[in-house]
Amino acid sequence: MKKILSVLLCFFLLFSATSCALISKTFEKKETPQITKSSETHEEPQEINGTYDEIIDQYTALLTAKHNGEVLPAPNTEGMDKREIAIAETLYGIVNIRKDAEAVENLGYGYKDLDSNGISELILLTKYTSIQAIFTISNGKPILLEANYDEESSFIFATKNRFFMSRKAVTDHIEEYTYYTCRVNGNKMTYDAIYGQVFDRKEEKILEYFQMINGERTLIDKEGFNELHYEQKQSTIVAYGYVCKLMAPRIHLPLVSTNSDKDQPVADFSNYAAIRETYKAIVSYADDFYYFAWIKGEYDNLFSFPSDVSFEYYNCLLYLAFQSNPDVGYDEIDLNNDGQDELVLLNGNYSIISIFTQKNGVPVLLDAFPFAICWLDNQGFIHADYNRVYELEYNLYEFTESGDYNLIYSIFMAGNGNRYLTENGKTEKITFERSLELYYDDYCRYSEPFEPYEQTRNVSALTFTPLFPSNEDVISIAVDQTWHKYADMKKTSGKDLACSNTYLSFENTTDTQMTISLKYVFTFSYPDPDRDNYLLSDSTESSLKITARNENGMFVFEENGIKGKLEFGQNHLWLIIDESNDPRFPVGHHCYTNYTSQDIIS
Repeated sequence: MKKILSVLLCFFLLFSATSCALISKTFEKKETPQITKSSETHEEPQEINGTYDEIIDQYTALLTAKHNGEVLPAPNTEGMDKREIAIAETLYGIVNIRKDAEAVENLGYGYKDLDSNGISELILLTKYTSIQAIFTISNGKPILLEANYDEESSFIFATKNRFFMSRKAVTDHIEEYTYYTCRVNGNKMTYDAIYGQVFDRKEEKILEYFQMINGERTLIDKEGFNELHYEQKQSTIVAYGYVCKLMAPRIHLPLVSTNSDKDQPVADFSNYAAIRETYKAIVSYADDFYYFAWIKGEYDNLFSFPSDVSFEYYNCLLYLAFQSNPDVGYDEIDLNNDGQDELVLLNGNYSIISIFTQKNGVPVLLDAFPFAICWLDNQGFIHADYNRVYELEYNLYEFTESGDYNLIYSIFMAGNGNRYLTENGKTEKITFERSLELYYDDYCRYSEPFEPYEQTRNVSALTFTPLFPSNEDVISIAVDQTWHKYADMKKTSGKDLACSNTYLSFENTTDTQMTISLKYVFTFSYPDPDRDNYLLSDSTESSLKITARNENGMFVFEENGIKGKLEFGQNHLWLIIDESNDPRFPVGHHCYTNYTSQDIIS
C-alpha cells in the first residue's frame, strides 16, 4: 500500500507544476533608486591577457565584410598548423553561413571560466544565447574546443559547464541526427553522452537508434534512446530558455554601438552594501519584466557594467527580482564558520534567493536559486528544491570552512518516471524505491508540520531585514485578511498521503489586544477502490481561539497551553510558538501566507 500511495503522490507532484505564458512586449524605463553613476568600462578577465585578441580581430573583420555585402573568400590556410586552421575555418564558417547583414549584427562573443580552472574560455554566441564555438587556452595559445553553427544544428547551455548539442547529416533521403551532452574539462571537451537516430525520409520511419560508447557505434532500442534524449527534449520547452540566458556570458556585439549613458546606474557589486543598493535599483524594472524581451537582450543595457562578471550578477538578480515576492530582505551571516560573513538575500518566508560570499576581499556570487526553494538544515547544509514542469530535483550542498561549495548529491525525478542520483561527479539511474529512501530518510531534514523554508528560521541564526520597509500599517492590513499554512504530515501521522491546512484570522481587534482564530484541518487521502488513479479523502477539523495582547508593540499570547507571539510582514505572518503542549502547534516558527477566501473559517 505504501508503495502505491507514494507512486500516486509523486505522480501528482510531477504533473501539478504549471508554467506561465509570458508575452514579449516593450517596456518603459522607470525611475531607479539613486546609486553610483559612471560610464561603462570593459574589463577582460586578467588571466587571458589578450590571448584571444587575434581571434576577435579576425572575427570582427569577417563580420564587417559580411555586413557590407562583400563575398567572403575562403581562408588561406597555407603555412598554418592544425590549431590555426581549425580556428580560421571556424570563424569563416560561422560568418559565411549567415544569409544577410542583419543576421551578423546578432553575432558576438563573451568570456566565462566554464570549468573554474582560472582560465576564461572565449565563447562565440548569438544575442539570443545560441553558442557557435568555444575556445580555451592551452600552452599559452588559444585552441578550438568545439564549434557547431549549421542552420539545423543546436549548441546551448544546460548549466554553467554543461551543454546540449545536436547535429544533422543528410545523404539522399537518409537523415542522421546526433546528440551530444558535453562539458569543458581543461584543454579538452568531454562528451558524457553521444547518441542519435537515423531517419528514412522516403519511408518516413526510423531505421535505427545508436549510441557511441568508447568510440564504437552501438545499436540501442527506442527505450534506451528516449532515456538518453529526455533532457535534450525538455530543453526545447520555452520555460527552459531562462537557463541559457542565465548561464551565458555578457555578449559583446562588434557591429553594434554600445555607447553608454553617463546617467545610467552602475551595477555595483564591489561590497555587500553596494549589492543591496544594486538589487533595489534592479527591482524597479521587475514590474516591466517580459520574458521574451529579456531573452532577446532588451534589458542588457539598462545599467553600466564595470566588468563582464557584474553583468552576469545583474542578469541573475534581474531574473530573481522578477521571480521573488516584493518583501525581499537580507542578512549578513557567517554560513560556513570561516570568520567572514556571507550576504544572504531572502524572501519574507525565509526562502533564500541568493548567497554572496567573499574571496580575496571581493564579493562573489556563491549561488542563486530561481524557481527553487532554498533552505538550511540543522547541520548547516544548503538545500535547493526545484519543482519544474513535469520534473522534480533536490540538491544538497556543503559550504565548507575553506570556501568550497560542493554538491553532495542530487536526486532528479523526471516526468517520464525515471529517477537519477548524481553523486561524486557521476550520474546513475536509480530505482523509485531508492529515490524515496534518499528523499525521506536523508534529504528531508526538517520536522513536520514545518515546511523547508520554515526550517531555515527554526534551526539557523538567519534573520530578515527588509530591503523595502513598508510605509503601510502592516498590522491593520493583516487583521483584515485570512492566512493559511500547509504542512506535509506523512511522517508524524504515519499515513502515506496526509497533510494539514491551518487557517488563521482575527476577531475583536484593537490597539491593545486581538483574538486569534485558528482552524486546523487534517486530511488523509487514499485510493478509491472502485476507480483507478482516483483518491478519496477523510478530513477532521478542530479550532482554537487565543487572545493576544500588545506588549511594547509586539502581540504576545499565553493561553490554552501555548505561549508565543505574532510577527507581521508585508506578505507573510509568523506565528512564533515558544512553549506548547498542543501537537497541532509545536514549538517553532510557523509561516502563514495570504488566503483569498474570507469564508473558510466558520
